[in-house]
Amino acid sequence: MSSEDNHKKPDSMDPDPVSGKGQRSSSRAPTAWGAARDALAAVFNLEVLLRNKAFSPGTLLDLLPELRTSATLLRGAFDPDAQVDSVSSGVCEYGRLRLGELDALLDAIEAGNADRDALADTAGTLADELEASADLVALLDRSSAPSPTDVSLALVAREAGRMPGPWRGRERLVKFDEAAPDRPVATDPVILGPLLSLVVACVHAAGATDIVVRARSSPEAGFVVEAAREADKDLPTLSMRMLPCVPPAESVARRVAVKMGAEIELAGERGSITLGRAVD
Repeated sequence: MSSEDNHKKPDSMDPDPVSGKGQRSSSRAPTAWGAARDALAAVFNLEVLLRNKAFSPGTLLDLLPELRTSATLLRGAFDPDAQVDSVSSGVCEYGRLRLGELDALLDAIEAGNADRDALADTAGTLADELEASADLVALLDRSSAPSPTDVSLALVAREAGRMPGPWRGRERLVKFDEAAPDRPVATDPVILGPLLSLVVACVHAAGATDIVVRARSSPEAGFVVEAAREADKDLPTLSMRMLPCVPPAESVARRVAVKMGAEIELAGERGSITLGRAVD
């Protein structure tokens, strides 16, 4: 963790448009994308339009120029050469591959492909994966300048996945095993919350359908995420926002953990985040 400005939250997480110093490392983070956010919303809307048979093929064709403009905006946002490390570049390259599939989808619409349900399924999948890629870039970018404060692990768990910005994701119910006692830990909750949500998504993608999140304050503070057992059935339930666990997710989780001074383990249907000792 950074020792500078310890225990203080930054006034803004937006990049300095002139110097970029002391702020985010990349102006392409989704919280600063502006027009690119609208472009991503247009991809989500495409699925809705394809499923609504009230929209004629002619109407869809009329919208293609706007959709192609949206794809161009997103392509500029996912610029691998503008990223500061190989993990960030890898996420952007993955996003660009999905944009190539979006181009093919728009070509199919223009060619008059009549299977609108199949086209809608493709549009929905691409929208989810592009959004996941955008959130991963945002998380990497935010983790470049952690701002630790004393925070309860229970609070982090309850707020997990509520990343800044208008991103959607999917709500998933998990069991929560709260630390006892729940002593505060010095960490950046704006980074830890989405990281915890990402670990939950990875564990779910590995095959765990019913998941428990366990907070622990000793001997070291952190979280364990694993498949729920019969003994966990009476634990309280939390709703957590998750994105699809796209291929770059695990490498992003590991890089973010390193940047915030934590340790992370991901092994199939189990994951953990170790932060260090709780605040006395």
